[in-house]
Amino acid sequence: MRLFLYGTLIGASDTAMARWLAPRLREAVGGSVPGRLVAIPSPGGWFPALIRESGGERVWGMICRADFAPGELARLDRYEGAEYRRAAAIARTEDGLLLTVQLYRWRAPLPGGAEPIRGGDFLAWLAKTGRKPFSVPRNGR
Repeated sequence: MRLFLYGTLIGASDTAMARWLAPRLREAVGGSVPGRLVAIPSPGGWFPALIRESGGERVWGMICRADFAPGELARLDRYEGAEYRRAAAIARTEDGLLLTVQLYRWRAPLPGGAEPIRGGDFLAWLAKTGRKPFSVPRNGR
């Protein structure tokens, strides 16, 4: 399956879940999907929420092929929680190729303290603001 990653699951975020996911990914390329990105604060750091939009905004991330053993995709779904729903979407690679991907889209009301991420790039937003991404402890698998 192809996954579109745009936040704490990208390897460069260096979160515990990104480290768990990394050996299951291959053929990663940069890309984008339609939508807007919002940063959600939590005691464990910040995480992004991809909101469906039709206004021409794009969210930037990585398109990866993922190979999961039985039960691992369900584990990823549980990690994302009830606020997200895995859904199919059309992503565009940096080269303009259109691909069907699975991604996690936010489906809950936005909490207080949520901030828009102009430009749709979570990792760039973290670097610019000096904030840290949400991560469970290294032994919290």
